[in-house]
Parts: sequence; C-alpha cells; structure tokens
Amino acid sequence: MSDAPARPDSETRRLLEPRRLLVQVIFWVIGLGLLTWLIIRAIETGDWSRLRAAEPHLIAMLIGATVVSTLLNGVTFWISIRSVRRVRLLDMQAVNLLGNLLNYAPIRAGAIARVLYHHRVDGLGLLQIGAWFGFIGYILVLGVASCLTATLIHDAFDWIWFALVTGQMAFGALALQALAGVPLIVRHGRGIHRMARDHLALWSLVVLRLADIAMFTVRMAAALWILGIELPMTHIVALAMVALAASLIPFGRVGFREFCVAAAGARLGTLSIEGDLPWEQLALIESAGEAVVFIVGGSLAFFWVRRRWREASPIRP
Repeated sequence: MSDAPARPDSETRRLLEPRRLLVQVIFWVIGLGLLTWLIIRAIETGDWSRLRAAEPHLIAMLIGATVVSTLLNGVTFWISIRSVRRVRLLDMQAVNLLGNLLNYAPIRAGAIARVLYHHRVDGLGLLQIGAWFGFIGYILVLGVASCLTATLIHDAFDWIWFALVTGQMAFGALALQALAGVPLIVRHGRGIHRMARDHLALWSLVVLRLADIAMFTVRMAAALWILGIELPMTHIVALAMVALAASLIPFGRVGFREFCVAAAGARLGTLSIEGDLPWEQLALIESAGEAVVFIVGGSLAFFWVRRRWREASPIRP
C-alpha cells in the first residue's frame, strides 16, 4: 500500500481553514495567559510542602484515576462505533491517548487528528464522524448535567442523589432512542440512529460514562486531600464535573479548565469552609494528574497510530 498522503477533500480542508486555526491559536494564547496567572498565584499562596509530603496512595489515586478514565473513554469510542464500522479496540485506545495529548497543542490538534485518522484508516465520512462524536457528546453532557442537577436538588451524597442521577441518565438515553427513530434522523443521521438504537451500545455508554464521572471525582478528591481540603462529597462531584465540562472547551485544553476549576472551588468553598484556600494550586495539581498520563501514554501511542496510518490506503477525493 502507498504511504503517500491523501489529497484532502473539501470537507477535510474545512477543518484546516486558516480562520478557524487562527481563532484557536488566539484562544490558546489567552489560555496560556490564564495558566501563567494561576501558576503565579499558586506559587505565592500555595503550600507546596503538602504535595512533597503527600501520601503515596493519594498520588496513586491521582494518576490511577486518569489511567482508568482514559481506558474507559477508549472503550466508549469503540463500543459506540461498532454498529456502524468494525474497529480494533487497541487502535481506539491508541488514538484516544494520542488525541488527548495533541489537545494541548495551540490548535486543539487532537480533535483534528481523530477526524483525519478515522477518515483515512477506518474509511468513515466526515459527517458520519460528526454524528458519532455527537452521539458520544450527548451522553457526556447528559452525565455532567445529571450530576449537577442532582446536586442542586438534593445536596447529600446518598441513595436519593444516586437515584436522581441514574433516573436522569435513563430518561435521557430513552429520549435519544425515541428521537433516533424519527425518519429525518434515519435518512440524514449518517448512522447515528443505528448507534442510538443499539441497546447494548447505548446502555454500555451510559454505564461507562457514570464510571468515567466516578474517576474524575476520585482524581479531584485525591487532589483535595493532598492539600488537606475537606469538602462535602456532592461538592467534590460538582468540582469534578466543572473539570470535565471545561476540558471540552473547543479552544484548547490549556488554562481554561484550570481557571474554571479554581473559580468553582472558590465559590463552593465559601459555602462550606471559612478562610482562604489554595484553589489555584488545587486546579494545577488535579490537571497535572491528567497531563502526566496523557503526555506519557500519548507519546507511546504515537508510534502505534503512525504505523496504522501508513498501513491504510489513502482516501482519494
């Protein structure tokens, strides 16, 4: 098979329009400025001796939660596309790791790399990929919204809170299944109706998303406990959901997520804790627990993805 690069079709070229890339670079610079400000604040106000003296099991929680979360997301992508196209789980895990690493780049290169990879290697159309990502994104937003809504309704981490979360998730999944049967969606949804009406895929995604939310919560709790900050469990979940939602900001991963976590932490802290606490330091430690895994894992995954890319036949317009 030829290793020659594929000539980009019109849909692919739209992903790389200079105006779109310029906007992403501008916001990446803004995010870098926010990150720099947070680092300066953390150095001035944070007690870094707590991090140096952190219990090993807390560091293991911080890193391990990211490893499990990353693997869960790879399985999520794999299960959700199997009703449309057969792909290998190891390939999906590698692409997921590399995509997360590339999201630190100025142009949110991870999303672009995912699209180009699945277009060339798996033979998926751009609109089909968009429908697939939209399906996964819906379940993700549903999970975040369910947790935040449950916390607003019942600010206690008990069976009622769990019932509210699972009930909303189940209702949202059933609503998606019903919507997927609409003839217009069937005709123009590029296969998303098959994903949504695949009971195993849909309900597996709901379970995987809940497990992923749990891992975000574990990582946030570990970062809080390293700094000696005690918050109610529902507030820890809310902070984790802020981190999860902010990581999806389309302008890049750098800065914005950490700023949102620090701001939300300060707001939640005033509800349950008196005095000033190092929320900027919390945001940086929680984010670093993820970055370590993505940098190491994504760097190793690059070689696997490059080999699969070279083995694939170029997509011709």
